[in-house]
Amino acid sequence: MQAVSVEKLGSNWQSRCNKLKQVVDMQTSIAKVGMDLSSVLQIIVRHCGQLVNCDGAAIEFKEGERMVYRAASGIAESFLGLSLPISNSLTGYCLETGKVQLCNDVFINRRVNQPACAKIGIASMLLIPLHHEEQIVGVLKVLSREKHQFTSEDSAALRLVSEQVAATLYYCHRFVKDTLVYQATHDFLTGLYNRSAFMEYLRLEQSLCDPCLDQKFSILVLDMNGLKTVNDNHGHRAGDAMLKELSKRLQKVFRPSDKIARLGGDEFGIIMGNIKSAECIESVLERFHRLTETPLNFDNITLTISASAGWAFYPEDNSGDDSLLDIADKRMYQHKHVHYASMEA
Repeated sequence: MQAVSVEKLGSNWQSRCNKLKQVVDMQTSIAKVGMDLSSVLQIIVRHCGQLVNCDGAAIEFKEGERMVYRAASGIAESFLGLSLPISNSLTGYCLETGKVQLCNDVFINRRVNQPACAKIGIASMLLIPLHHEEQIVGVLKVLSREKHQFTSEDSAALRLVSEQVAATLYYCHRFVKDTLVYQATHDFLTGLYNRSAFMEYLRLEQSLCDPCLDQKFSILVLDMNGLKTVNDNHGHRAGDAMLKELSKRLQKVFRPSDKIARLGGDEFGIIMGNIKSAECIESVLERFHRLTETPLNFDNITLTISASAGWAFYPEDNSGDDSLLDIADKRMYQHKHVHYASMEA
């Protein structure tokens, strides 16, 4: 019995050391991105998957009368930007009560939005309220496909994470003029929408579009050419200057009603209403390519601005297993392959 107790004690000690290491690794990653709230939130949900045994994690912010997924990982990742009423979700209840919510079985909890859980594939979840200046502004939650997955020990570990989120929110709010919601929906470097805002607008556009009334829209995905080479040869300051310049030129090409976002790294996405054919897309891209013919001069370095493009149309491409974004991505990579093949020829 004593040997078993010692072994169990050693196992518990090792588990706690591992959790502490994960928290430290998370804090190190956060320190590297500074006050880029969107990136910080994404780092946190990724680390949650290592800190506790879960299938996904999400951070939801209160925006008006709804809770919106502003960071997501695992099974929740494809639902980034999802918006649900506060009055019809366990997340909303967690926000209103300010209390940790441990849901062992979503199918018997009357406060759970069961259609959303079924769509995501959630069987149990653990929710931790996020505090900022004595207010609860959001919820951190971890998700599992299995019932009865989470414990009080998981709750204690996530409380450490929630304290890190609270500290991040405090410093972002103190040192950056924009509101927390703005920071959670916009890219820190370029000022464009970020991936979560893009996905939210994409879902909204799909829900409002009625094909019977010939209401259509398109998405365009752009991937900057040569950014890695510039970063490697001239440093990230030059690469950041290219990203900022590309975002400025995109804003000159597209209409105010179009939603322009930096999806991550060197990838950009645009949602365009009333663009119904490849010919219309080609016309837009011609204007864009004309605008990128002028190189960028940065610190006595001449930098070429160009991007490969792919697109998808709704509702024509809204069939099969691939999403509109997947289809646009595939077409963009085909374009990129042609671009680099022509350079090597």
